[in-house]
Amino acid sequence: MTRTTWIQLIFATAVAVVGTVLGWRALWFLTDDAFIAFRYVSNGQLGHGYTWNPPPFLPVEGYTSFLWVWLLDGLWSLTGVEPPRSANLLALICTLGSVLICATAVQRLWLAGRRAAPLGLVAGLTLALLASNTSFLTWASSGLETALFDLLLLGWVLGLAALASRRAWLPGVALLAALLELCRPDGLLFAGATLLLPPLLWWTGRRGLRTVLRDLVGMLPLLIIPAHLLWRHGAYGEWLPNTYYAKVVEPWPAAGWRYLLSFVLEYALWLWVPLLLAVPLRRLWAPGSARDTGGGRRSGAWLMALALGAVAAHVGYYALVVGGDHFEYRVLAHTVPLLALAFAWAVVRLELRALPTLLVGTGLLAATNLLPWSLWWHSRDATTRGQTHMLVVPLATRLPGPIASYARGWDGLQRWLVDHYVCIRRQEHMVFQQFQATTLPSREQGALAFSGVDNPVISSPTVGMLGWVYPHAAIIDILGLNDWVVARTPMTHDRGRVMAHDREPPPGYMGEFSPVLYTREGKLHFSERSAPLTDEQIMDIEARWRAQVRP
Repeated sequence: MTRTTWIQLIFATAVAVVGTVLGWRALWFLTDDAFIAFRYVSNGQLGHGYTWNPPPFLPVEGYTSFLWVWLLDGLWSLTGVEPPRSANLLALICTLGSVLICATAVQRLWLAGRRAAPLGLVAGLTLALLASNTSFLTWASSGLETALFDLLLLGWVLGLAALASRRAWLPGVALLAALLELCRPDGLLFAGATLLLPPLLWWTGRRGLRTVLRDLVGMLPLLIIPAHLLWRHGAYGEWLPNTYYAKVVEPWPAAGWRYLLSFVLEYALWLWVPLLLAVPLRRLWAPGSARDTGGGRRSGAWLMALALGAVAAHVGYYALVVGGDHFEYRVLAHTVPLLALAFAWAVVRLELRALPTLLVGTGLLAATNLLPWSLWWHSRDATTRGQTHMLVVPLATRLPGPIASYARGWDGLQRWLVDHYVCIRRQEHMVFQQFQATTLPSREQGALAFSGVDNPVISSPTVGMLGWVYPHAAIIDILGLNDWVVARTPMTHDRGRVMAHDREPPPGYMGEFSPVLYTREGKLHFSERSAPLTDEQIMDIEARWRAQVRP
């Protein structure tokens, strides 16, 4: 590349980095659920291990990301910075890592093509599509592991793309797959896809026995996964986190397809279809007009089919089985960098010159940002719990002409989803966490609470910040995310499905623990015990109730 081209790329990347940091600051928030992971870290620091309640309670894995908890624990030990302060900074670093990886990927796409449009323009528009996306920016904070998972998945997909020309990338791809599983149970899907690589590479390349053996050795990082699963089963007695049993009651496609369609409409993703279809159509119309860059080679095509098929299967699993997610597009955010790169791939393969590239890119930027940033603008002043509870911001009445008609369908999807506790927006989670912070004591005060009470127990449906500010009390999670018994109690109510809020404690279960504090409608209610709660009683209660609800 020439010096001018390097300057263009560096400038586009620097602008995207600055834009991402500014967006991170504008959309910065912590969610109450992040404090669930923080409590597990806290119990690890206190010497109890990664468990929700300290002994004599049995260990439960109510967090969904071992890797995220381990990183936060390590940062706390090394720097003394507690998770509520370090989590969002770590998430920002992961998000910026995604920006830099995308910039590198655009450079390679451009170098492999005929370079009709300047690299600075292609990179600038691609990174603008990424850095302006509200889902990408939303999950650059939150305190959850989303940004880390998305970074690892982006690296895994691009690593597969590189395998066609560089077999040495295989151990790195296998390691990324293992880290994906450590980061979230969803990573098992991508680990399964990674297991297909040795036979796929042999079939497409017809290499000798020595190469096949080298490929198998390159897969050794995947052994981290069975080691983690065995550790989980040994520590918690389960192969999957407790949250899986609490959330996945039965397949819920009625919620999932609405969640996915809302995402497509909100970001106008249907506009990508004609752009991407134009590439094969152009090759059919004018065969040989586009140089084969290696992506069209047999192995490269199959590798990308495997990568994108795994991503599609992941999206389909949430759409058809889980029913989406409680958080706004959290489980779809990893598609944003891939869609941005799809734009770069298409304009390079179509050999678009500067003006068409500019027109297509700016058109996509306008379409993908209209609804999301309109939503942010009209919800930014909702700062109380009353204003944001079950927040839906209709946009049809706030937008002009044909755009209003388009937004009307999106409004209806949002109303249905939020009524079922699906796709709850960032603003609501932010305000709820702030509300919790104003109603609960500080962690220092909570650590001194219940002095003289043996085995103090708190019960609540919202346990994140509660578990963080009362580090020495046991917390019974009424929704079951962190409670083995509640997570496996069959649904008995007739109110219909509500994401992550389907489970209820079995009758009589909560009372046996004699809670000294419980929450109701956001208020704290204290009570005194008539008799102490001993370690032996806790062990007996858990043993009896687990035997009753055991599948």
